[in-house]
Amino acid sequence: TLSRVVRVINLHEDESVFDTYIRDLKGTYFHYQFEQKNKGSNIPRFSGSFVQEFLVANWDNERWNQEMDMLKEAGMKYLIYAPALLVDEKGKTTTNYPSALTKKKQGNRTLEKCLQSAQKNGIKVFVGLNFNERWWKVDYDARWLLEQMEMGNKVADELVVLYKEKYPDAMYGWYWVWEVDNLNCMTSERQSILAEALNTNLNHLSEIAPEMPLMLSPFMNYKVGGNAEECGKMWTNVFAQTDFRPGDIFAPQDCVGAGGLNLDNLWEWFSNLKKAVNTKPGLKFWGNVETFDQRFWTSAPLERVQKQLEIVNGYVGNLICFAYNHYNSPFVVNPAYHQAYLQYCRTGCLPIMDIPEKVKNAAVRKVAKGIEVSWIPNEMKAVDGYSIYRDWQLIMKLQIRDGQLPRTFVDAEGTVDNVYEVAVYNVIGKESAKVKAE
Repeated sequence: TLSRVVRVINLHEDESVFDTYIRDLKGTYFHYQFEQKNKGSNIPRFSGSFVQEFLVANWDNERWNQEMDMLKEAGMKYLIYAPALLVDEKGKTTTNYPSALTKKKQGNRTLEKCLQSAQKNGIKVFVGLNFNERWWKVDYDARWLLEQMEMGNKVADELVVLYKEKYPDAMYGWYWVWEVDNLNCMTSERQSILAEALNTNLNHLSEIAPEMPLMLSPFMNYKVGGNAEECGKMWTNVFAQTDFRPGDIFAPQDCVGAGGLNLDNLWEWFSNLKKAVNTKPGLKFWGNVETFDQRFWTSAPLERVQKQLEIVNGYVGNLICFAYNHYNSPFVVNPAYHQAYLQYCRTGCLPIMDIPEKVKNAAVRKVAKGIEVSWIPNEMKAVDGYSIYRDWQLIMKLQIRDGQLPRTFVDAEGTVDNVYEVAVYNVIGKESAKVKAE
């Protein structure tokens, strides 16, 4: 029996769904949703996507406009482009805009192409500041991290001078590129260092562009570090020490694509993170849904993505993804991904697809680099790629990218004694019967 009812109504970004919570004596939240009458659709969908510099390095203005049109067609209004300045693992610094922060003059102007096209197409861009790949080694001290934040402030200064007046609508917000996890920030000391680093940027950004919100997107892994409740407490402590402003955005990765979380425990982590966000008045809570499968760096089946959307939507005020341009764009992968997603946005249901036809035949032979598996495709209809099995275990998924249909795979770890099979899969995740490679 509930001793009392606490009802917290949180209007979603698309003004379509309210969140309702009932809390018992132990503070457990039970989540319910109901559609706001006559206020659009309650279908969980993406409002924006990340895009990384390496993908867009060679895009011309026409390609940028095509991608922006595609995002608008899918109902998106945000693009997160990062980073503006990168220091690689060898210490080399590059930028995607003309900068005085590098030893060599940078001719790369991809950031301006992005902002120019976004301004034209009504897309709002969160610009990623700086990143140093040493971050992943976790071998730095507080002084080094604060130096990186000061570099980020210099990047922001340059970008405001270069682009804010020129592209006032497109240059909408900042992205804090440093991805925090639940393993290396569990002590109070590390949390205080993290808060000081965030404040170094937050306070400066408030001075030079107070109207531009800052977004960060941490990740979690249930196999290491603290559990969901401990992760929530970690962020509660960090939020208590940071100068986040009303409108800043906490957008954790759902981590399903990378394997850090799964469809069974996703709700628990976002439930605890929501409790943490609720302790910081004005801080927005968004969800960053992963549309990839990191095991093979392929697009995630849309049936899985739909489930991710539905789960995360129960806790957040807005949904973005990593990353539509990389894993769902018709200019990169099978256009059926985009078309199926558009149907989902219209109806709330993915298209009904038959199980794909199996390959005509498959062959195997020993080559210098291992065991080569090859196959002859059947009809191209509803084909997105091929699953390769060794001794009845999935070892690889190969996907159609840039219009290229894979027909062979070399298994460097295989031997002539292994049994190989090939299956066909489609964009929603259905797979054909396996064909043994002879």
